[in-house]
Amino acid sequence: MSILFPLIFSLIVLAIFSTLEILLIRTLNRAWWRHRIVRMASYSLPIFGVVSLIIWFIAEFNKIGWLESIGSSLAALTIISLLGLTLSLPISGLLNLLHHRLEKKGNKAKEIFEVSSQPDRNRRIFLKGAAAALPLATLSTGATGVARAFQDIRVYKITVPFSNLPSALDGFKILHLSDSHLGIYKMLDDWEDILTRANNFKPDIILITGDIADDLNLLPSALKMIQDSNPPSGAFVSLGNHEYYRGIDEVIKIIDKSGIPLLRSNGTQINIGNSSLYISGADDPRYLHQDHTDFFQKTIDKSLENASTDSFKVLMSHRPEGFDYASQTGINLTLSGHTHGGQIGFAGKSFFESFFNGKYLWGKYENGTSEMYISSGIGHWFPFRLGCPPEAPIIELKSV
Repeated sequence: MSILFPLIFSLIVLAIFSTLEILLIRTLNRAWWRHRIVRMASYSLPIFGVVSLIIWFIAEFNKIGWLESIGSSLAALTIISLLGLTLSLPISGLLNLLHHRLEKKGNKAKEIFEVSSQPDRNRRIFLKGAAAALPLATLSTGATGVARAFQDIRVYKITVPFSNLPSALDGFKILHLSDSHLGIYKMLDDWEDILTRANNFKPDIILITGDIADDLNLLPSALKMIQDSNPPSGAFVSLGNHEYYRGIDEVIKIIDKSGIPLLRSNGTQINIGNSSLYISGADDPRYLHQDHTDFFQKTIDKSLENASTDSFKVLMSHRPEGFDYASQTGINLTLSGHTHGGQIGFAGKSFFESFFNGKYLWGKYENGTSEMYISSGIGHWFPFRLGCPPEAPIIELKSV
C-alpha cells in the first residue's frame, strides 16, 4: 500500500471537513463569523492541516521517521478537530438561534414593560455559553484522543478459564502480540519495551497475529527480538491483511529467514508435560467488507488437519470473523486483532459494540466451551484512542 494512498485520502477528508466547518460557521453561527478572530481560526485550521500533510510527505519521501510521525500526527489532529467541529457546530447553531430569539423576546418585553426578566436572562446566558462550550469540548476531546494514542502500551495478564483444560496447561501463559504496525507511530524501541516488560510475567509462548510491520525494513529486527527472548515453547506468526498490502512474498521471505514458524492454514503440535498443545494459524482473506465465511471454513479446516483429538487447540486468526466457525470445530481458544477495538472504548469494551450487534471488536468472548480474546492492538495507522489503550496482553490459561 503506497504512502500516496493515506496522503491522498487524508487530503480528501481534510478538504471535505474544512469546507463543512467554514460553511457551518458562516450559515448557522453568523454572530461568530462577524468576529475577525473566528474567521482567521476557521481558515487557519485547514491551512495547518495542509502544512502537516506536506511535512508528512517530505518526511516519508526522505525517510525521516521522527518527522513523519510529527507530520502525520498533526494531520490526524487537524482532521479529528474538523470532524468534531462538523458534529458540534450544527448544535451550537441551534443554541445560538434559541439565544437570539430569547434575546429578541427579552428586548421586546423590556421596551413594553420597562422591566428585565432575570430567568430569561439566565437562560440566554446559559444558551450562549453552551453554544461556545460545545465546539471547545470537541476540540479538547480530539486533542486528548490523539495524545492518548501515544500513551504507554499496556502489558498485563488476563486469565481465561477452561473447564476442560489439561492439568499440564494450568497457568500456561501466552504473550499475544497483534497489530503493531511498526513504522507507523510504533517503532522497534516500543517492541523491545513490550518484550522487556512481558518478560516479568515469564510467558511460555509468543503468538503474533498479523499486521506486524508497515515498514518491512523493521520486520527482520522485530522478529530477531522475538527469537532472542527465547520463550520456552517458542514463538509463532500468522498473517494479517497488512502483510498482503506490503508485499506478501517479501514478508514470507523475511519470516522464513527469521526461523520463527509461519502458520498459514496449518498448525503444529507441542508437548507440554503429559499434555498436547496444538497451535494453528488461519490465513487472511486480504479484502475488506466482504462475506468471508467460506474462506474461514477452508483455512481453519486446513489448519486443523494434523491436530490430535485430545490436544488443547489454539487458533491465531488475525480477523475475529473466524471465531464463529472455530468454536464449532473444537478449537478451545482463538486469538485475534485487526479491529484495534474501534480505538474508542468504555469500561473495557469497544464503544461501537452496541452499534454493531453480533460483531466482535475488543476483549473476551465465548461461544459454548470456546473462548476468544481480541487485542486492541499495539499500534494503529490513525493516531486516536479514547478509553481503548494499545495493549500486549498475556493470556493465562486457568482450569476451573
